[in-house]
Amino acid sequence: MARTVSTALPELFAGIAEWSNVPENFNGAPSVQVSHIRDAPDLPNQEAHHVLDAAHWGFVAAWKESISERPQPFNARIESVSTNGMFREAFRRRRGIIPALGYYEWRVMGDGTKVPYFISAPTAIITRDALGHSAEIHDRMPVMLMPSAYDAWLGDTLSSAASAVSLLSDSSAVIAETIELRPVNKRVGNVRNNDPDLINPVEA
Repeated sequence: MARTVSTALPELFAGIAEWSNVPENFNGAPSVQVSHIRDAPDLPNQEAHHVLDAAHWGFVAAWKESISERPQPFNARIESVSTNGMFREAFRRRRGIIPALGYYEWRVMGDGTKVPYFISAPTAIITRDALGHSAEIHDRMPVMLMPSAYDAWLGDTLSSAASAVSLLSDSSAVIAETIELRPVNKRVGNVRNNDPDLINPVEA
């Protein structure tokens, strides 16, 4: 959702002209390449700035010999991301932001059928206990960052891992109050479907 996302999150995309060349994506899934924003030094003066990059969605620990080795968790829990040996170093030194307008979650109805919902809020892929309307669908949700937290999260000014966790927790709690959700078409269950109609509301 490149152009749509950049319009909704102007503070994040300030000065990143390359984003206009990224294809829109309405159905991203683990194991694919995803665009993200990270900090990089501006040589030779070493001043950090935000850059666009791509990454494999599926965490590959530093000790893995190949990107094909398993397991490859596609999210991390905020309760343990700063202490878990698999994620600890990346959480300290290699943080990024994955821009999105929201995410999909499947709701189990009373008759046992599953209905996909689009939960509208900018997201990242560390999870926490669900808050707000998202708790009606699932017990976990992605953490979210307010624009005022972008630079602190991407930079190196946070004094500790605990400070980074607190930033995520506080920011996502505020954004959770604005979350909207709506049932969407079951076509979203097939990653080959990737078009704007996927996020349009349908009758539940």
